[in-house]
Amino acid sequence: MKLDQLLLIQEANPRSAAENMAFDEALFLTAACPVLRSYRWIRPSVSFGYFTAWKEVALPYAGRDLVRRWTGGGIVQHGRDFTYSLICPGSESLPPTLEFYRIVHMAIANILRNFGCPVEIAPFTEAIRSCACFEKSVQFDLKIRGEKIAGAAIRRNSKGLLLQGSIQRLEVPAHFDKMLAAALGKQVDSFVVTERLMEQATRIAKEKYGAAEWNRRR
Repeated sequence: MKLDQLLLIQEANPRSAAENMAFDEALFLTAACPVLRSYRWIRPSVSFGYFTAWKEVALPYAGRDLVRRWTGGGIVQHGRDFTYSLICPGSESLPPTLEFYRIVHMAIANILRNFGCPVEIAPFTEAIRSCACFEKSVQFDLKIRGEKIAGAAIRRNSKGLLLQGSIQRLEVPAHFDKMLAAALGKQVDSFVVTERLMEQATRIAKEKYGAAEWNRRR
């Protein structure tokens, strides 16, 4: 499956944890067609899933920027990873969520294999009790020599789908985001970030992802 049109955002400047999450949500709320965004972090950060308890991150990751994601999943450390998001509006005809997850990770696996990485696809979810995302694999995560290197979390509702993913424990090839966009979209164009979108993202960062009420809600 390939998306008919995909817009690519390549973030030149790193952002704070709250800003990154807010930018993704602003795109989810406004994007008229699928958008792939790659981004970086201004300082070492930790994002954690919507249902994760605050106590699981507050002490173990003290001193880092902590932010609760809108998506589910576990605890992910950021800083040196390749982080990306894929936003699809509700008007898109998409496969079931697990199949969409597989398609995205298969695209990543094929790119890395072309550069000589012995990537494996996890055939099932591991029975490991851990809140740390990269300490266990779920079905269709990516691994190299038994270590998880890629995972993602998804939020899906009538408005659309938001996938937030991370690739760790290896350095991705140069222009990886462009290669991933080409693997996922039939036609790829650059996304023009408007002042209105940035204003919305800034507001969401301040009112939601930068607020203790959101981050410590569980």
